[in-house]
Amino acid sequence: MPTRSDAGCEPPRSVPANSDPGHSVRREVLPVTKKYELIFILRADQPEAAMADRVQRVKDILANHEGEVTQENHWGVRRLAYEIDDENKGNYMFLRYRSAGTAGVELDKFLRLDDQVLRHLIVVDEEWEERNRVAIAKRRRKDNGEGATARD
Repeated sequence: MPTRSDAGCEPPRSVPANSDPGHSVRREVLPVTKKYELIFILRADQPEAAMADRVQRVKDILANHEGEVTQENHWGVRRLAYEIDDENKGNYMFLRYRSAGTAGVELDKFLRLDDQVLRHLIVVDEEWEERNRVAIAKRRRKDNGEGATARD
């Protein structure tokens, strides 16, 4: 049974191109790459260099898992809706990235163990997932010789 740490990260393998047993063409199945959004809040009293260090560490973790940051927005210091660890302000960073599933586990561990990070959240960019799913379905229909449909 797959665990949280290896979900969506199967190693590449060859599979039949279609269900015809006489068909010998094989197609490579690659690890599933998804697009994610990460937001984290750093203590407001930390210097800007501390934020840059955290962002660089996130990029390094993603690079180790064949991922990449596609968007980076520093929202700056903002007032928190409620106190977190006796802090009423936080320095916000938003990142959008693309990666296989295992990067999220390591990012979560890194941010959870960092005392200067007040909160963090990693979510799947579902809108991108849906567009990607439709594109893959179209490509499969084309590869299987079904041709374009009226919806395409």
